[in-house]
Order: sequence, then C-alpha cells, then structure tokens
Amino acid sequence: MKQPKPVLIAALLLCIISTAYSQHNSRGNSPNPGTFVASTPCSQGTRPLPGISASADCELMKWKLVLYQDKDTTFQLHCRYGLPQQGTTGLTGGGTTIELKGKWTVLKGAPSNPHAIIYQLHDSKTNRIISLLKLSNNLLHLLDSDLHLMIGSAAWSYTFNRVGNK
Repeated sequence: MKQPKPVLIAALLLCIISTAYSQHNSRGNSPNPGTFVASTPCSQGTRPLPGISASADCELMKWKLVLYQDKDTTFQLHCRYGLPQQGTTGLTGGGTTIELKGKWTVLKGAPSNPHAIIYQLHDSKTNRIISLLKLSNNLLHLLDSDLHLMIGSAAWSYTFNRVGNK
C-alpha cells in the first residue's frame, strides 16, 4: 500500500483546522445563555417594552433576564417597576411585577452597525419584542423599537450585566 504524500496530509489537516476554527468562531458570535440584570429609568422608550402603561406611577425598572439554550432558545424576563423607596435600592411597596417568557433569536446587523449581534426576545403571550445588543459575553444593551441604542445619562444606564457564572 502506498504512503500518503505529505502535501495531501497537510491539505487534509488544513481543512480540519479551518472547519474547527469556523465552528468555534460561529459559536463565539452566538448568544451566551445566562442571567442578566439591569436597573433602568422608566422612560417613554422603556415603558412599552414589557407593557407598562403610560399612566402607571413609574420611575425605576428592575430587570432580570434569564436566557436558556438547550434544545430550544427560551427566555424568562422578570421586570419590577414603580417609584423608588427613599434610602434604599428597592421600590415602594415592592413595585409591580411583569413576567414575560418565550423564545429568543439572534439577528446580525443593525442600522448603525452591520456587524452587530442582537438578541430579540419574543414574548409568547403578548407578541412583544424586546431587542438587546450584545456588547460582550457579559453585557447587553437595551435597544429601542428601531434597533437604536437607548441613551442613558450619568445617573442611568440601559445596560444589562451578567450575574452568576461568567
């Protein structure tokens, strides 16, 4: 039996390495499941996302987002909102709670960045869509309905931070 030629072996190894790299690289762009939290202002831009009425007493929103990725990509979003309780980080009377759950998908590209990775949460009951820009594996940033960054201030942010396993 003939011995394989070194050029053939090198070409085969190159194919294997490039396939492995492309699979690793595509996983690097895919969502990292986990738990993310945020405290945001209850603004004209954020109220409609989980379904807070325009007339509700609301200045502060506390978000907890859990992304799952097993055989399905599902999420649970727990949002409490209301008026801040003076001298604490909590809400007066515990606030009002909204729970959303459903499936999430990944979009590539946004109006301001064609390379952006966007997670879209699709609530199964209300058909609401909440979009978040992936800044890193540990940070997500809330987007408005036109997929633009929600702009914070020195006191407020619209960034979700990963908690727990990083």
